[in-house]
Amino acid sequence: MNIESSLLFLENCIKAIAADVPIETDWEQSSFGSWYNHPRQHAIELLCLATLYAIATFLCFRRLLTPGTPNYKLLNEFTPPCRATITERGLTLALICSLLLTLTHKIIRNRVWFMLQPCHMSGVLLLFTLVYPNKSSPIPHIFFNIYLHLQWGALAALAFPDLREHSMFGETFNFFAEHILLLVVPIYMIYSRRYVTLPVSKEILFLSFFTYCFFHTPVLHVVSLTSGFNINYMFNPPPSK
Repeated sequence: MNIESSLLFLENCIKAIAADVPIETDWEQSSFGSWYNHPRQHAIELLCLATLYAIATFLCFRRLLTPGTPNYKLLNEFTPPCRATITERGLTLALICSLLLTLTHKIIRNRVWFMLQPCHMSGVLLLFTLVYPNKSSPIPHIFFNIYLHLQWGALAALAFPDLREHSMFGETFNFFAEHILLLVVPIYMIYSRRYVTLPVSKEILFLSFFTYCFFHTPVLHVVSLTSGFNINYMFNPPPSK
């Protein structure tokens, strides 16, 4: 099997699993995808990037959790100094309400798959950390530190909001409220001293980056292809104007 036939096989695999989407892009809407990029390009990116990100994420997790390292000790020897304050509980409730309102809008508009958008999943990640019952476990603190290196996503969403198709009551307000919470909540969590904040290092930086990349490709990529939804712009980018 030569290179061309291999690429054709991969291209046909993508076409087989992909939803029926048009070739031309409708820039007036943001929900549905199109073949802005050729199926062959999707196939090459999915195969190469998914393999790279899976290996890199595994290696980064293994390095972070190597016994005897400073990060390992910080994660496994931590004991929260106090109970959750009223402020923390209030922020937790606000995050829950915002995510539930977002979910309600998605259900009504038949866009539930869009709850997998990175910003919504970042909110779920923060909520998981906040409500995790055993704060002495390293699990919530690992996810919290992964999130801290991904906050730029909320800043980007606020700086360049894509409000196409926002027509329901409270939808635009909640968009901004949710992304502001994604910036405010972790700041409070840091200063509450109830959550481990690992020192800046290449280990946690690369772990955060490749974890996010792996979620993007293959997870979001495959969901977008099979559903036909343009989740996180996997099919086509936002309009340039």
